[in-house]
Order: sequence, then structure tokens, then C-alpha cells
Amino acid sequence: MRVGFIGFGEADASIAAGLHEEGVRQLLCYDAMNKDPGFAEKLAATCDHTHTTPQESAALVAERSDVIFMAVPSQFSVTAAEGALPGTHPGLIYVDVSTATPADKRLIATKFESRGANYVDGAMMGPLLQNRHQVPMLLSGKTAEELRERMQPYHMKMTVVGEEPGVATSIKFIRSITAKGVGCLLFESLQAAQRYGVEDTIVSSLIDSFGPGFQPVIDNYLSGAIIHADRREHEMQNVVDFLQQDGLPFEMAEVARKKLAWMRDSRVKEHFDGDVPRSWQGVLAGWGVNG
Repeated sequence: MRVGFIGFGEADASIAAGLHEEGVRQLLCYDAMNKDPGFAEKLAATCDHTHTTPQESAALVAERSDVIFMAVPSQFSVTAAEGALPGTHPGLIYVDVSTATPADKRLIATKFESRGANYVDGAMMGPLLQNRHQVPMLLSGKTAEELRERMQPYHMKMTVVGEEPGVATSIKFIRSITAKGVGCLLFESLQAAQRYGVEDTIVSSLIDSFGPGFQPVIDNYLSGAIIHADRREHEMQNVVDFLQQDGLPFEMAEVARKKLAWMRDSRVKEHFDGDVPRSWQGVLAGWGVNG
């Protein structure tokens, strides 16, 4: 099995690390940022850590792989796919786990299928750093079941939800209205609580209402909103577009997008020097939003 990766950030690197531990020895990657001086050194270290061999282009990754996982920011998904197209071949399965819109994913699918390759829409539904290659992943597309069977020996947690590209992503987008919204609600609630010195009381009240299992939700959703504000703002813009295109209400999704944009533009993450605590107490101690 030869597994390729296009875009070698947190998502693909986490999957690669897990697959190597499962015994996959032919791992290839390409990242368009490989020439950037500020990223090249980090990319080299990540490739070394995950035992992944960098390639000179996305087309070479496609030419030399049986399965590709593509994880780039949603606004670059079409460009990344077009870069891989010259190297496609019959039997290749291109798995798009970006948060591009369902419409964009259907467009990309036609490009691959016209060259005899296969396209699968993938939606990752859990924390990557914790789950790595075993992150729950929804799949849709004509060869989604074939992909699931190919990756089953490596203990990937894949669920097929349909034969049409875009179905998996639509599920993720609909879930994001709640998931991203909860992170934003916690941010605003605890910002106000800190201002009045009642943060312990508010958190205790939330745990009393929702049960002890809500403690890790507060920790993970609050820190995650800050860490990934930029990427999640782009995703929520795609969610808003998706809802608008189908004539559905989008007000709550738009509010969450605006809050994430505020976190990004206010540079809340920079208060932590790149190491945001994974506890709400640690976040409130250093986030500087009431300064």
C-alpha cells in the first residue's frame, strides 16, 4: 500500500504517523508551502517524524500512490486537486478531507473521474491529535466502500454515508453549526464571567446542568476555538454558503463565523506563544481578552 498526502499540516501528518505505526512503509507527501523559509524546516521535521518522503509536486504524489489523503485549507482545495490531476491513474483513490463545500467537492470529483481515477469525499469528525489515523471519518462517493475496505487492515474508523460526493461534508457542516457554536458560546460566557470574577461559579453551574462529562467539553471546545480560529472561520463561511445555497436559515452559523473571525483578528492565540492550555483555567489565565 502506497499512501500519499497533499497538504502536510496537522491533519495529514497525524494520519501518516498512525499509519506508519500500523505498518504502512510507503508514505509520500507534497505541501505547496515547501519552499517557504518559515515552513520548510518544520515540514522536514514532520516528514522525518512520520517517516514520510516529500515529493516535488502533487502530481508525483498522485503518480506514486494508491490512496491519497488531501487536507488543505478549503479555499485551496480545487487548486490542490488540479495540481494532482496530471499524475492520476486508474485505481487511484483521492480522498478529499478538506472542508470545501459540497458543491466544490462534486466539481473536483468530475475532474478525477474524467481521468479514470476515483474521488471520495471525506469528513473527519473528531480530534486529530488524539485519534490520528483512527479519527472517525465519514465517506461518500462511488468508491467509498472500496476505500473503507482497503484501509480496514490499518484500523481506520471509516463509515460510508452515501455514493454521492458532498454527502459526508454536508453532515460535517450541519454538525459544525452546533460544535463550533458551542466553542464560541463558551468563549463569550467565560469572558463575561472572568470580568465579574464568577468564572468558577459559572463553570460549576454548567457542569451541574449538563453533567460531569461537560468538563472536558469546556476544556476542549474553549481551547480548540482559539487554536483553530482561522481555519474554523473559513469552514463556517463555507457552512453559511452551503445553508444559503439551499435556502436554509444560517443566522447562528454566521454569528459563530463572526466570533471566530474576532478571535483570529484579535490574535488571542498569540497570548500563549503557540501553546494554548487544554484547560479552561489555563485559557482564562493567559488569554488577555479583558486586558
